[in-house]
Amino acid sequence: MIKRIGSYLVVSLVGLVMTLIFTWIILDYYLPAPPTKITITTGTKNGAFESIAKQYKEILADSGITLEIENSDGTGENLARLSDPKSNYQIGFFSEGSSDNADIKNIMSLGQISYLPYWIFYRSENEWSDLDSLKGKRIAIGAESTGRHKFAKALHLDINTPMADLVLSGEEATKALREGRVDAIIITGAFSIPQIQELLRDSSIRLLNFPRAEALTKIFPQLKHLVLPAGIVDFEKNIPPHDVNIIATSISVLVRHDLHPRIVHLLAQTLEKVHSGVGPFHTVGTFPTQYDTVYPISNEARDYYKNGPSFINQFIPFWATNYVVRLLATLATIFAIVIPLIKLITKLYNWFIKRYTDNLFQKMRLMDIELRNTIEPERLEALKKNLNNIEHTVHLLPMRHTDLYFSLISRIDNERKIIEKLLIP
Repeated sequence: MIKRIGSYLVVSLVGLVMTLIFTWIILDYYLPAPPTKITITTGTKNGAFESIAKQYKEILADSGITLEIENSDGTGENLARLSDPKSNYQIGFFSEGSSDNADIKNIMSLGQISYLPYWIFYRSENEWSDLDSLKGKRIAIGAESTGRHKFAKALHLDINTPMADLVLSGEEATKALREGRVDAIIITGAFSIPQIQELLRDSSIRLLNFPRAEALTKIFPQLKHLVLPAGIVDFEKNIPPHDVNIIATSISVLVRHDLHPRIVHLLAQTLEKVHSGVGPFHTVGTFPTQYDTVYPISNEARDYYKNGPSFINQFIPFWATNYVVRLLATLATIFAIVIPLIKLITKLYNWFIKRYTDNLFQKMRLMDIELRNTIEPERLEALKKNLNNIEHTVHLLPMRHTDLYFSLISRIDNERKIIEKLLIP
């Protein structure tokens, strides 16, 4: 009987260990570790999006995440990459109004991160008064998939530009403007980008003013009316010499819907670090937003913007958070499954002990009856031997220092005294 109890306990212990191992495997499937490398699709080389992505890369590296930056022709190609299930792109930039593919189902937004002004720089001895001044001019508006190209087309600009110069962007477009190959360029980017700062300070180049900017925002709801204050570029030299009306759109960061939730949470934290400060067109806390006018906001991102980092993230490094979550889930499983199982094992164990001790008491009762009906020495010796075996068994039971134990020992002593008395001639 003792062997049966021991075997049962061993089987129970093995079952407990197997339950924990199985639980960990299940959690590994449903709570996989986040990837250590992700890829972002940005925009043209040395453009606004690439500059932002480089800031993300530096911050994410502190958490052990490698961000690979891939340039693209613009928002159109970014959306195509993110929507392709076979592609290796998880993150991308999107400028509002630059694409008609808003019905893509597998893309989520992390919110809008900043305004994206359309800077129109031109070379002319005379100041151009409005958009009408662009008609018939040679303008570099970028590749067809870029937001600035679609912006120019939406304004119905009559552009008289050779294709080779039409698609120029970035530093190449600036070079073409200075060399006189084009009359104007449309570029996008943050106010702080060196290329834009350089153009704003160049006395031979002018920035186009949009006096009817407010009307354009009513005609094209995706556009925003911004004002570049006089003297904001250089206060002492008063650059620009007067307020300039600017047209802009909004930038969003998009992610694939299957991107690991921990990475999404980390990206939201990164966006807040990079974009929550003050700018020439917005105040502190304006970005990142908890909304997006085109794509649905990720639940993880919205939760972070509302509540900040979780308790675990405040005290535990990012690389360890997934293991801590698994550990907590395993402990929850223990409380939900293993502890009730232990209680059941304990009850079964006590039942076995009680059953076995009842059997011992039954043997003692039968022995007591036989002692009352026999005086044969040989039989008394046999009963004495059986009594010794019972005593040995009682000492092996894990029930010492209990009333049941002392009751059995006392009963055995009494029976032994009776046998010894009967054996005396």
